[in-house]
Amino acid sequence: MSDRIRIIGHRGALGLEPENTLRSFRRAQQAGADEVELDIRLSADGRLVVVHDATVDRTTDGTGPVADLTLAQLRSLDAGDGERIPTYAEVLAAIDLPVQTEIKAIEAVPAFAALVREQDLTGRVYAASHHAEILAAVRAAVPEVPRALILPSSPADAVEQARAVDARWLALGIRNLTADLVDAVHDAGIAIDAWPVPDPATLDRARALGVAAVTTDNPHLLA
Repeated sequence: MSDRIRIIGHRGALGLEPENTLRSFRRAQQAGADEVELDIRLSADGRLVVVHDATVDRTTDGTGPVADLTLAQLRSLDAGDGERIPTYAEVLAAIDLPVQTEIKAIEAVPAFAALVREQDLTGRVYAASHHAEILAAVRAAVPEVPRALILPSSPADAVEQARAVDARWLALGIRNLTADLVDAVHDAGIAIDAWPVPDPATLDRARALGVAAVTTDNPHLLA
């Protein structure tokens, strides 16, 4: 297996810029990331917005659930250093990289599917989630879009969980990832994205394990 590992910028370049902002995604691309990871939710008026938490409290100067705020209300908030919460479409237009799209709420799936078809994004984006029901909804709506199941650890039944949602990728916690599990996942025809990988030493461990990709807050240190 090649030692070339894809570097995925977590929420852009989270270690350098406000997360999930256009500036963060552009910084990740400038740093040499192979792709970026982001999170999408649905605003109160049905727009796909890029924000991790269910509320805006941690990442902006505002308060309240994302789902209760319109796009205009979300736009009025400072998401860090004067950045604004972007729409998913704006991120796709701002960078040229593939996008690992973590769908945070099942309500966002129809809008995600509609945008994929409208912009013919099948070859550029793939859907990721911690939740099997969200990936099942993506499979039903846009079966042509690859899927990644995110698991915070590396459980022994990872392959079975991935097969249940027909996932092409497993995003596995690197802390307890073993060579035996990597071999089992690869034998099942599934690729591995190991996370989090903050530094070159952890990247070396990921490379030794033979994973296909790593997710990092610091693409500038790894790319």
